Amino acid sequence: MSHTNAIPFIHAFFIIKKEKYFENNKDIINDFKKNPGLHHIAKNRGIEVEQVYNIIKTHDINVLNTNVIKLIGSK
Repeated sequence: MSHTNAIPFIHAFFIIKKEKYFENNKDIINDFKKNPGLHHIAKNRGIEVEQVYNIIKTHDINVLNTNVIKLIGSK
């Protein structure tokens, strides 16, 4: 498989990864969108602040990757 043939598969992987990650963490991500604040989300969800931070950070990276893929695909 050549490099150019692998690119669509890599793009699909990141898009699917983003959707799956969002589905698994949508309550926390939606809480953050409504009212940003790691401490109150952690307290309300009964988890550590670091966990909330990591969930939001990973979600943002996934969104960024997907946006870059869309940009590359539009050229």
